[in-house]
Amino acid sequence: YAAFGFDGSRDGRIVPTIVALMIFFQTLWAPVDKVLSFVLTYQSRIFEFQADKFSVDLGMSSRLQSGLTKIHLENLGAMSSDPWYSAYHYSHPPLVERLAAMMELDKKAK
Repeated sequence: YAAFGFDGSRDGRIVPTIVALMIFFQTLWAPVDKVLSFVLTYQSRIFEFQADKFSVDLGMSSRLQSGLTKIHLENLGAMSSDPWYSAYHYSHPPLVERLAAMMELDKKAK
């Protein structure tokens, strides 16, 4: 710790211990953070599909599909991304998945 300005004197002994504990817990927390991030992303995607189902139940499926398509084109989003990548990194399902799910729900409703 001398390279960081901690000379190891009696008054400075507590600081290296705190620094070591912070590094240790950051190392332990990283995998936990990845798992929690994936779980929360998965839950957010489930909520999006539930919201889409609600719009289908209200009879507003075609309006939502049109709106989502317009927003997606305006934002220049990727039309079809890798399913594994999007499952881990995207909090919202890709447009193609959402439209397919809504069309399937429309077929079942009729």
